[in-house]
Amino acid sequence: MTAPTPSPAPPPGRPLVIAGMPRSGTTWTKQVLECAPSVLALMEPDSEGHRASAIWAKRHAGRFPALAPGETDDRYRRLWSWILEGADESTRLRAAAQVLRVVRPPERNRFLAGGSSPRMSLAATLGARPRARRNPALDGRRLLVKTVHAPLSIDWVASEFDVDVVIVLRHPGSILASWISLDYVDQYVPFETLPGVRRLADDWGVAPPGPDHLTRTIWRIGILLCALEKAAARHPEWVVRTHEDLCRDPTEEFRALTSEVGLTWTADAEANLAENDRPGGRFLTRRVAAELPDNWKQRLTAEQVAALRRVLSSFPLSRWDTDDFVVAPDA
Repeated sequence: MTAPTPSPAPPPGRPLVIAGMPRSGTTWTKQVLECAPSVLALMEPDSEGHRASAIWAKRHAGRFPALAPGETDDRYRRLWSWILEGADESTRLRAAAQVLRVVRPPERNRFLAGGSSPRMSLAATLGARPRARRNPALDGRRLLVKTVHAPLSIDWVASEFDVDVVIVLRHPGSILASWISLDYVDQYVPFETLPGVRRLADDWGVAPPGPDHLTRTIWRIGILLCALEKAAARHPEWVVRTHEDLCRDPTEEFRALTSEVGLTWTADAEANLAENDRPGGRFLTRRVAAELPDNWKQRLTAEQVAALRRVLSSFPLSRWDTDDFVVAPDA
C-alpha cells in the first residue's frame, strides 16, 4: 500500500512589522515574539546607525522618513524591498558592515546630525541600491521586522507592501524620562526642519517648538506618537498594544498577542519573560515590568512634567490627554 503523500507545510504568513518609537517597548516585543518557531527576526534593518543601506536610502529623508501613501521615494522603497525579502547581505554589504564596525559613536552621531565622516560615507556607497533577492534563511520561516524609525512612514510601508503590522505605544512621560536619561534626542537632529514633519505639524495645527532643548524633545515625542496613533486608526486590521498593557500581566498579554498575530506561544517565550523581569538599565531589556508604567512620575521633575503637559496639549492625541500628564503631590 502506497504511503500517503505528506501535506505541504502551510505558508509562513506575511512579514510582520513591529513599529513604535524609540524606548516604547518594541525590542521587548520582538524578543518575545521571535521565540515562536519558524521566525526570522530582523532588528532595525532601516537604522542608518547600523545598516549601510539605510544610510544610502535615508540620507536626505532623515532618521524618520515622513511619507504618506501615494508618495514616491525610490531609495526608501528599495530599502524596504530588500528588508522584506530578508535583508540578504551580498559581499558588498558585508564589506560595508565591516566599515561600520570601526565607526565610534561620536563619529556616527556627528554624521547623522549632518556632519562629515569619510567612513560613514564609504559605508553608504557600499550599501547603495541593495538587491532585493530572497534571503535563503527565510525558507519556511515568517519574517519579523522591528523598527523604531518608521513612525512617520509605517502607513506608506503598508500601502506599498503586503505586511502585517503591530504598533507599540507608550505613555509620553515614560518616553521622555527614558530619552532624558540616555540623552537620546541628540540623535534626532535635524528633525523640525524636515518638510514631511513640517507638513504633519501644519495639518494638525501644531506650532513649531520653542528654542529650548526640553520643549523640542517633547515636541518630537508628540509628532512621532501622534503619527503612530493616526496610522493605527486608519488601519483597524493592525494590532495595537501599549507598553502599559504588556506590563500589566506580561505572560498573559504576550500570549494573547502571539496568538493574535498568528504565531505559536512557546515555553521559550515564557522563559524569556521570566528572565527579563528583573532590574536592568540603559539599553538592556531587563526590567521589573510591574514597576514601569508609572515610574516616569518619580523620574521627571515638576518642571519637566509641566512642560510635557503644556507642549502636548496642542497635539491631537487620542490615547492620552493632559489629565494623564499630572503627578499627584504625594506621588
